[in-house]
Amino acid sequence: MSDPYLSDTPPQQPTDLTAFEVRHTPARDTANGLVFAVPHSGRFLPPDFLAAARYDALTLRATEDAFVDALIGFDTLPVPCIRARYGRAYVDVNRHPLELDPRLIRDPLPRGALGHSLRVKAGYGVIPRCLSGGRDIHKQPLTYAEAVKRLQAVHTPYHRALKHLIAEVKSVHGQVRLIDWHSMPSTSVAHSGTDIVLGDLYGESCRPNLTQFVKKRLQAGGLKVALNQPFAGGYTLEQHAEPGKGIEALQIEINRALYMDETRLTPHQGFERLKALLSALIDDLKTTNL
Repeated sequence: MSDPYLSDTPPQQPTDLTAFEVRHTPARDTANGLVFAVPHSGRFLPPDFLAAARYDALTLRATEDAFVDALIGFDTLPVPCIRARYGRAYVDVNRHPLELDPRLIRDPLPRGALGHSLRVKAGYGVIPRCLSGGRDIHKQPLTYAEAVKRLQAVHTPYHRALKHLIAEVKSVHGQVRLIDWHSMPSTSVAHSGTDIVLGDLYGESCRPNLTQFVKKRLQAGGLKVALNQPFAGGYTLEQHAEPGKGIEALQIEINRALYMDETRLTPHQGFERLKALLSALIDDLKTTNL
């Protein structure tokens, strides 16, 4: 495995301080208007954040969708794609920017804050309050100014870049099919044994033929696929999908046990097999008109 994201080398601060990395393919060469997004595979956690956290970097990184970018071959994909660089424990770019947690932020929140959403109540707002099991991330509450600083540095530029990428592809092809790639803890689907969850906001973010096409291809590879349960899609789909205007979006959640040791955050022998299955799916998406 030669991908640098599979190494044990500690991630370095992005040299250009941007919150994301975009791979451009000439829009005219983009098959079927595909755009890929990987919002949760970022590994960088700022030193001041780590100093103020209750846990070490490895524990905090358990929140990320480790190696998803490597699974889809981000660095060599002939598809326009974007990935976040900062770790999910710092800012979760797949949350609404107003999903601010009043149990974490000590100052009054702005009008319209979504502090009572189910995700915020569980501790998983746009700036996560806790890890799995209700473990508090921060030693001390944050100021609202610190929350805004994080959002402006990470959340806003990521979605601005994704919006631009979508518009660029749509201007050439007249349509966009955004695939938002994620992974999920095996414990979240332990009762069902699901390998993949496809989320389309219960049919609101894309046409059924895209969802069913992906489902059948993955099932043909021997994977157990569920629809919208327990993950129907997050802020990326809510914000960017407009099927009536030719912008469809589908979320793909991958069971981490298929490809990695979830405790040590290292790929295991299943990684290459799953990568091959996803590569075949991507090839099908590039060449099939739905």
